[in-house]
Amino acid sequence: MRKLLVTVVIIAALVTLSNHGKSQRATLPDLRGLTLSHAQSRARAEGFNRLESKDATKEDRAQLLAGNWKVCTQTPAPGEHAVTTPVEVTVVKTDEGCPAG
Repeated sequence: MRKLLVTVVIIAALVTLSNHGKSQRATLPDLRGLTLSHAQSRARAEGFNRLESKDATKEDRAQLLAGNWKVCTQTPAPGEHAVTTPVEVTVVKTDEGCPAG
């Protein structure tokens, strides 16, 4: 009987911890116009750790040096979100313009 009680308590604690991460919310800043490096730092400082970047052009270039890229768009938009929300930014080289639309 005692083992059953301990098991139930452990399961309840794990469920609570699992739901806690989903319910934590923070304000995602506007990352557009920042270097990829700075955008990553800003998002992480607010608690968003699921970050992904991709080339905003059709060239599909890898972003090896984050300081050489600037953010054109972000998903989701700035505002309050669960910290577990994936943040995706599209980027171009810092000397390039962002694609229209």
